[in-house]
Amino acid sequence: MGGRRRRRKIIKRVIRKPPKVFRCPNCDMISVTVNDEDEEVTVSCSNCGLTLRVGKMRNYEHVHYYNIFVDKYYSGELNVEGETSESGEISQ
Repeated sequence: MGGRRRRRKIIKRVIRKPPKVFRCPNCDMISVTVNDEDEEVTVSCSNCGLTLRVGKMRNYEHVHYYNIFVDKYYSGELNVEGETSESGEISQ
Protein backbone atom coordinates (compact mmCIF):
# COMPACT_ATOMS: atom_id res chain seq x y z
CA MET A 1 0.00 0.00 0.00
CA GLY A 2 1.74 2.97 -1.24
CA GLY A 3 1.07 6.52 -0.41
CA ARG A 4 -0.02 9.20 -2.78
CA ARG A 5 2.18 9.69 -5.77
CA ARG A 6 3.88 13.08 -5.68
CA ARG A 7 3.93 15.35 -8.66
CA ARG A 8 7.38 16.02 -10.05
CA LYS A 9 8.64 19.52 -9.34
CA ILE A 10 9.44 21.49 -12.49
CA ILE A 11 12.75 23.31 -12.26
CA LYS A 12 12.97 26.48 -14.34
CA ARG A 13 16.37 27.41 -15.73
CA VAL A 14 17.10 31.08 -15.23
CA ILE A 15 18.97 32.50 -18.19
CA ARG A 16 20.94 35.60 -17.20
CA LYS A 17 21.25 38.39 -19.71
CA PRO A 18 24.55 40.23 -20.10
CA PRO A 19 24.68 43.68 -18.46
CA LYS A 20 24.12 46.93 -20.36
CA VAL A 21 26.24 49.17 -18.11
CA PHE A 22 29.76 48.26 -17.00
CA ARG A 23 32.41 49.42 -14.50
CA CYS A 24 35.01 51.94 -15.69
CA PRO A 25 38.64 50.89 -15.11
CA ASN A 26 39.71 54.53 -14.75
CA CYS A 27 37.20 56.08 -12.32
CA ASP A 28 35.74 52.83 -10.87
CA MET A 29 32.14 53.96 -11.44
CA ILE A 30 29.45 51.86 -13.11
CA SER A 31 29.02 54.22 -16.05
CA VAL A 32 30.49 52.60 -19.18
CA THR A 33 28.04 52.08 -22.03
CA VAL A 34 28.50 50.42 -25.42
CA ASN A 35 26.79 52.10 -28.40
CA ASP A 36 26.35 50.31 -31.73
CA GLU A 37 26.50 52.33 -34.91
CA ASP A 38 26.56 51.20 -38.56
CA GLU A 39 30.21 50.21 -38.97
CA GLU A 40 31.61 51.25 -35.59
CA VAL A 41 31.10 50.57 -31.88
CA THR A 42 31.77 53.26 -29.26
CA VAL A 43 32.63 52.26 -25.69
CA SER A 44 32.57 55.32 -23.40
CA CYS A 45 32.42 56.27 -19.74
CA SER A 46 29.88 58.99 -19.03
CA ASN A 47 31.69 59.99 -15.82
CA CYS A 48 35.34 60.49 -16.83
CA GLY A 49 35.02 60.61 -20.62
CA LEU A 50 37.29 57.65 -21.43
CA THR A 51 36.30 56.56 -24.96
CA LEU A 52 37.24 53.86 -27.45
CA ARG A 53 36.00 53.43 -31.02
CA VAL A 54 36.28 49.93 -32.48
CA GLY A 55 35.18 48.52 -35.81
CA LYS A 56 32.15 46.28 -35.59
CA MET A 57 33.02 42.59 -35.50
CA ARG A 58 30.87 39.64 -36.35
CA ASN A 59 29.33 37.62 -33.47
CA TYR A 60 30.55 40.10 -30.83
CA GLU A 61 28.29 41.23 -28.01
CA HIS A 62 28.59 44.29 -25.77
CA VAL A 63 30.63 42.31 -23.24
CA HIS A 64 33.30 41.53 -25.84
CA TYR A 65 33.70 45.21 -26.75
CA TYR A 66 33.93 46.12 -23.06
CA ASN A 67 36.70 43.52 -22.62
CA ILE A 68 38.65 45.08 -25.51
CA PHE A 69 38.17 48.49 -23.83
CA VAL A 70 39.52 47.25 -20.49
CA ASP A 71 42.43 45.37 -22.10
CA LYS A 72 43.53 48.47 -24.04
CA TYR A 73 43.25 50.62 -20.90
CA TYR A 74 45.43 48.33 -18.78
CA SER A 75 47.97 47.82 -21.57
CA GLY A 76 48.40 51.60 -21.80
CA GLU A 77 46.94 52.10 -25.27
CA LEU A 78 44.20 54.40 -23.89
CA ASN A 79 44.95 57.49 -21.87
CA VAL A 80 42.61 59.46 -19.63
CA GLU A 81 41.45 61.77 -22.41
CA GLY A 82 40.27 58.73 -24.33
CA GLU A 83 42.65 59.13 -27.27
CA THR A 84 44.85 56.28 -28.39
CA SER A 85 48.51 57.04 -27.74
CA GLU A 86 51.13 55.94 -30.27
CA SER A 87 53.84 55.29 -27.71
CA GLY A 88 51.65 53.02 -25.61
CA GLU A 89 52.21 55.02 -22.41
CA ILE A 90 49.63 56.81 -20.31
CA SER A 91 50.35 60.52 -20.08
CA GLN A 92 49.58 62.16 -16.73
